[in-house]
Amino acid sequence: MNPAEKISLIEKALDTEPGTLKPDSQLNDLEEWDSLGVVSLIAMLDKHFSVRLHPDKIRALATVKDILDQMIEKA
Repeated sequence: MNPAEKISLIEKALDTEPGTLKPDSQLNDLEEWDSLGVVSLIAMLDKHFSVRLHPDKIRALATVKDILDQMIEKA
C-alpha cells in the first residue's frame, strides 16, 4: 500500500474530505480529530494493519505522518 492509499484510509477513518490531508497536517487543527475520530482511527489501524496503539502513543500523535509511521504492513 502506497502513502496516498494510507492517507486515504486515514481520511475515511476521520471522515474528512478526500485529498485534504497531507503528512504534515496537524491533527489538533482538524475538527474531526475528536474522541470519535480517535476511536475510528484505532479501529482502522487494527483492521488493516493489526496495530494496537498504547494510550501514550495515541496521545503523542500530532501529525498525519505520526499516524503513517504506525501503519506498518505485515508481510
